[in-house]
Amino acid sequence: MNASDWWVNSFGYALEAKDYTGQLIKKAAFDQKGSNYGWILEYILPLDKGGTKSSDNIWIVSNRAHNLRDGRVTYTIDNIMYQVQKDGKGGHAVYKKGNTKISFWEKEFGDATVAEDFTGREIHKGAYGQEGSRFGWDTDHIMPLSRGGTNAESNKQIVHIDTNDEKGDKTTFVSNDGCQYQVRKTSNTDEDYWANGYDYSDKKYCMVEIY
Repeated sequence: MNASDWWVNSFGYALEAKDYTGQLIKKAAFDQKGSNYGWILEYILPLDKGGTKSSDNIWIVSNRAHNLRDGRVTYTIDNIMYQVQKDGKGGHAVYKKGNTKISFWEKEFGDATVAEDFTGREIHKGAYGQEGSRFGWDTDHIMPLSRGGTNAESNKQIVHIDTNDEKGDKTTFVSNDGCQYQVRKTSNTDEDYWANGYDYSDKKYCMVEIY
């Protein structure tokens, strides 16, 4: 595949997207080293570390992320540590590292290794930060920081990566399956209305589905 095919395979026909570090990239800026939106094709596991030239070991990254990584398998970008690990399917993937996230999972879901976020999307404990996984997850500020929310755990929930992208910093949004959700004060909302039965009992805010 050429670079354009890789873009379409990864992002569809969008003209801009974000790489795994959150860096904005633009389709037209392939291999433009002087562009703030430039991107390249990178080996997930570098060839000199045992990686192959197979398509499942190649992904799109911003020039900035590529340069900061500098061919390493464990590295830090914008104060977030990343590490290349086996993905359990015979290949490799880049994972965010952070035991605090796993501790938060265990606080939210106990011993469960599989759960659902408030939209009903399936998430797996071992898939934290996995952008390309069907079951990848991250933490979300229920009331966005830009809307006055805090960074306390009482304002955080675990969500699928796709849900996190859809919700962004909005307090009302529509998911890709057409369901509409809204942030409300937990104290004013009966738990029967908590979206998908997510446990908001120790939260100041909750998500409800609007019909």
